Amino acid sequence: MRPAAQVVSALAMGAVLIAGFLVLQHQEDLANRPVAAASCQAAKADDSPKYPALCAALNRPDLPDLVGAPLDQVTVAGPGPSHWTNADGSKQVVDSAEVQIGQLSVRLTQDDGADVTDAEVLGSAPHQRAPVLGHLSTTYEMNTIGFTLPLGGGQSSRAPGGVAENLVIGKHPDGHGGSYEFTIWRQDTGAPDRASLYRIAEAVLPTLPDWDAASAAPSAPAPVPAVTSSPSAAS
Repeated sequence: MRPAAQVVSALAMGAVLIAGFLVLQHQEDLANRPVAAASCQAAKADDSPKYPALCAALNRPDLPDLVGAPLDQVTVAGPGPSHWTNADGSKQVVDSAEVQIGQLSVRLTQDDGADVTDAEVLGSAPHQRAPVLGHLSTTYEMNTIGFTLPLGGGQSSRAPGGVAENLVIGKHPDGHGGSYEFTIWRQDTGAPDRASLYRIAEAVLPTLPDWDAASAAPSAPAPVPAVTSSPSAAS
């Protein structure tokens, strides 16, 4: 090749190599870029009118930190159950929102017709009262239902479930006039952290439009009763 042609060929080859390097670098940057957390799903016709505000308050950027999973991202943010079916077959609208972070799920429910004392007939385990931001609250546990999904297809079957921890806080300091409920449970066999409910509640409640902050005060989670046992005699 003539010298001029060799120079042109070398420049062309260099451009191809540089372009290839830039493409590989771009692909590597995309692979290393953190996946954005899911935003709240748009409200549908049968969703509660209060769902958008509840989801916006619950789906906070720092929610993974509050639940103790700072390395996980929000994968789903949407409405919770839209209706409850009563014993007489009638349906009741439920104001709620749910967020999933890794194996953790968190639900926020607003009930204008139920007080803190009404929640003390629900679930199992001793109900523990404690002030949350100066408002009366109580806790309880509920069992969840597990399912197994065959990898090769087929029908799902029931499996042992886990435990859902619940924290109910009165909309007003005396615990009356409605309530907010925070629920946390896991999709795996791990146990949820009840203490995280207090962290979430302290962060989320002041951002809700109906929250009464007139007498806000530091939260004081109820202590977990100590379990005592007598040592067994050595044989």
